[in-house]
Amino acid sequence: MVAYRQARGVLPALLALRNSEIETAVIPFENFSETRLLKNLKIIPVKTIRDVLGWLRRNEIPEQPTVIDEEIKVDTKDFSEVLGQESAKYALEVAAVGSHHVLMIGPPGTGKTMLAERFPTIMPPLTEDESIQVSAIHSLSGDLQHRGISTRQPPFVAPHHTTSRAAMIGGGSHAIKPGACSLAHRGILFVDEAPECATGVLDALRQPLESGAVTISRAIGSATFPAQFVLALAANPCPCGRFAGRGRACQCTSVQVRRYLHRLSGPLLDRIDIRLQVLPPTRESLSSHARSESSAEMRARVIEARGRSEARLLPLGISRNSEIPASLLREKLRAERSAMVFLHGELEKENITARGFHKVLRVAWSIADLAAHEIPSLSDVQQAMTLREGLELMS
Repeated sequence: MVAYRQARGVLPALLALRNSEIETAVIPFENFSETRLLKNLKIIPVKTIRDVLGWLRRNEIPEQPTVIDEEIKVDTKDFSEVLGQESAKYALEVAAVGSHHVLMIGPPGTGKTMLAERFPTIMPPLTEDESIQVSAIHSLSGDLQHRGISTRQPPFVAPHHTTSRAAMIGGGSHAIKPGACSLAHRGILFVDEAPECATGVLDALRQPLESGAVTISRAIGSATFPAQFVLALAANPCPCGRFAGRGRACQCTSVQVRRYLHRLSGPLLDRIDIRLQVLPPTRESLSSHARSESSAEMRARVIEARGRSEARLLPLGISRNSEIPASLLREKLRAERSAMVFLHGELEKENITARGFHKVLRVAWSIADLAAHEIPSLSDVQQAMTLREGLELMS
């Protein structure tokens, strides 16, 4: 008897066949559940080579497996469990509206990881096409069974800070597989203890952050994977982690603190839209009477704001505020006059780079969408500038 097993990459192969107007495909029996995402494609699931020959020679159709609708994997984590940290939660709302990158800095135990793990629960659900694209990438990595084929929740990928550059970007000697940044496509890539990453690992993300894709070349060939993700980084304020408030418990020297934070390179930080200080919660916020908004309440505001941005951007061929081209930010999608004067002043003072100038405007549009403003006001731009300068408060 011939053994059969599940194969990687069946879903993207079927998508390619469908796009080529091929109507029939033979696949391993164990991969049949992946076909529920596809329409207008006749699938022949087989267990053995004998089944294939029977179909080719005598048109015998093997018995098709019964597909039981899988239980959608819903993240049970909720923002209602995070007490306090209202400014951080608002900043994550802004990030969810426009798909902006985030850096959180704070001492251990303040809730950075809790915030990051709940970030996907306030993001709008994926569209059908986005869900198929995400599932295709996970099929290539052999990780589809852990995600759930029909789920519309954006993926959350959290590689350990000891991960290698190849695991972060992708690679392989026998077959090129997508890395963490591609598995996080249309979702969140979270790196905790970011300054502890090996040299070059985080800087390798700079190219996919700009282009939304990553190309991997090996001796066996090359492959390009989509990588449009929201990068969320978390870091302690110093090597010992106790540099908070007045920093009295911290035993690190100023040189050690500066050197630790400078492990995050300037070019990478320049691509981060929002930088947060996550400070220890107050006694009042942890009291038994304290209440925190749920993810559902926050997600409703994000979806409403995302609807405003899509109504403005989709006619221009754009889907997110973070994707607005610089030319449009200077012309059709300018902020109000006083806000542009303020930003040009910051640029002349060299407080922001040209990239930072445009990133502040993109974040300001997300803030304006949350506040239901027609165009970003001076207040919206100043708030976006404050979110971008959050890290400088630590230096």
